[in-house]
Amino acid sequence: MISGEKKILDYIEDHIYVFVIALAFILGAYLRFTMRYFLSGDTLEYYLPWYDEIKSLGGFKAIGTQIGDYSVLYQFMLAGLTYLPLIPLYSLKAFSILFDLIMSVTIAVIIRRNTEYGIKGAAAAFAFVWISPVFAMNSAMWTQCDSIYTYFVILALLYLYRDKPLGAMIFLGLAFSFKLQTIFILPFFLFIYFYKKKFSVLYFLIVPAVVFVSTLPGIIAGRGILDGFEIFFVQKAEYYLMEMNYPGFWMFTSYETFVEKFEYFDYLYPLALIFTVTVLAAWMIYTIKNKVELNARNFLGLAIVLTYSTVFFLPVMHERYGYIYEVLAIIYIFYNKRSRIPCIALQIISMVTYAFYLLFVPRNLTLLALVNLIVYVGYCALYVMDTRVTDGDLIKI
Repeated sequence: MISGEKKILDYIEDHIYVFVIALAFILGAYLRFTMRYFLSGDTLEYYLPWYDEIKSLGGFKAIGTQIGDYSVLYQFMLAGLTYLPLIPLYSLKAFSILFDLIMSVTIAVIIRRNTEYGIKGAAAAFAFVWISPVFAMNSAMWTQCDSIYTYFVILALLYLYRDKPLGAMIFLGLAFSFKLQTIFILPFFLFIYFYKKKFSVLYFLIVPAVVFVSTLPGIIAGRGILDGFEIFFVQKAEYYLMEMNYPGFWMFTSYETFVEKFEYFDYLYPLALIFTVTVLAAWMIYTIKNKVELNARNFLGLAIVLTYSTVFFLPVMHERYGYIYEVLAIIYIFYNKRSRIPCIALQIISMVTYAFYLLFVPRNLTLLALVNLIVYVGYCALYVMDTRVTDGDLIKI
């Protein structure tokens, strides 16, 4: 072996985790590149027509009119994309993919700075998030923007853990400004307010204030002052099904299709809401009565359990609604190694449901619901076991 060759190999060995990150980036980028031509039903029916209408109305000039049923901030983003010299499909996907990358880097930095794993953990975290087939399919195939609002949710949780409610509520407001699905993490925020008693309930007013600020471009362009909030009420269920391709608890009540109205929907819907609130209250009471120390591990564990419970037991859930707890599950691995298998199971469950919607791959939703129930119980068990161990805080502030 020549000396120059040995120096190169030694350099690679000394910086192996940097090269792991670089390789992961290349693989994740290539994975998304292979999906660039894919046209999902939502892209054809909604995103591209919205893009074309906004462009025809003059880009930012169209902000004064509601186009589509997404938020004003998302429409403002679409307007900005119309000025890029890119094929519309590519620009739409690129924006979501950008947040895939930002979220992956942010999580890697969190793990690097706040756990004992250092650069090794950062490399693994980046690879897990960036190469995840589910997250790649969400942005690069489906053209969805779930990585955008979830990124802000992650930042909101980080600030909430650090007892910085101002930053937490600002980022939570930004998340709501993009997607109403942010609401799935709201029970956790409300519980932390009640349990830790370290900030006033008035801080929650920052959330609608941020949403309002995000609508200012639309208001300036001629919208009404409350238009930014009315859109949330427009985003209601269009189907009368207990489950919308999400393998949740209510899948055990019947076999449903996308074209049938479930016979007992009107009776089960309110029952499902009450049952969900009951489950959430039970977990909160457990945490209070056992005086659980909310160190980093328990903080993440409870966030997963409450968010997972919300989505699993609520009716009319779509397959993408588990995005928040799927991301949190990856972070949780670095605080609880026993959660690796449940985390992988979550990814597989979502891959199957995504493949059904995007690629028409057959799936048994009742069987998936059973698997999902087992995984849910697994995370609940992990949280309970963690709360009975006091080994100090695992995160450095």
